[in-house]
Amino acid sequence: MFEDPDLMPERVAQCAVLAMLFELSSSPKPGNVDRCHDFSDITFHHFLASAVSAYPVFFKAACGRCSPGLLIFEGVEAWREWNLKSNTHFGSLVLMVPIAIAAGRSGELRSNLEDVLEESTVDDAIDFYRAFAIAGARVADVDSFSLKDQNWKEDLKSSGKSLLDLMRLSAGHDLVAREWSSNYSRTFRIAERLAAQTCRWGYNDGVVRTFLEALEEVPDSLISAKFGQKTAREVSRLAGEALLDPTLCKAKKLDDDLLARDINPGSTADLIAASLFISLLNGLRFV
Repeated sequence: MFEDPDLMPERVAQCAVLAMLFELSSSPKPGNVDRCHDFSDITFHHFLASAVSAYPVFFKAACGRCSPGLLIFEGVEAWREWNLKSNTHFGSLVLMVPIAIAAGRSGELRSNLEDVLEESTVDDAIDFYRAFAIAGARVADVDSFSLKDQNWKEDLKSSGKSLLDLMRLSAGHDLVAREWSSNYSRTFRIAERLAAQTCRWGYNDGVVRTFLEALEEVPDSLISAKFGQKTAREVSRLAGEALLDPTLCKAKKLDDDLLARDINPGSTADLIAASLFISLLNGLRFV
């Protein structure tokens, strides 16, 4: 993908971290931590540390070292070195680690990505669950292979299900799992949209507007898990209304409203980070 193959792993890792930072800092991105405000228990600076701590993980991924489940686990473990105890970029890691592995291989990114996902194993599933347990991520309750079940590890081993198999089981109610299950079809579409929007509006407003479009298009699964489908659909409708205002003042009002109600469209933010990663790998630069 890059002219100098000796620089490829470093460049892939740089693009990954930049994608996290661009997504994080864009404002107003309703309901999410950004450079203008924090949450009560987690701040902008926690997210900065989380993104930078992931650089070695993305570098290893691009070098072809380790499998996706273990790399996701190592990414979450890296937070502890910075005393980060709340979930920051878990969904982003889950989406972006396979992209980094694929980007480190010769050939076409999307085809490589499909291979990476299909190659996932039951060990990846176990490592993912280990990472999930310490990240404190929130998803909808499930009947099978739940972390609330004390025998989840034994159940996974006996089932032989890969991480991709588990993502397919969760695709109906989780945006991140849906991308794994569809070879990132929506992520690639949003990446194209991001390239066009940032060219037209600049990085900040382009990212914000693409976020609002994605939120309007599909209700956020984190909101659904915490507040139910009705609230998730309401937020999608409000995101669409905010898009009609070219000044983004309505987006700022929606941001204030969601923050007051503790509503966080975090899964959509993770999707934007992964889309930015693909855009940067494909040559998106400052204009």
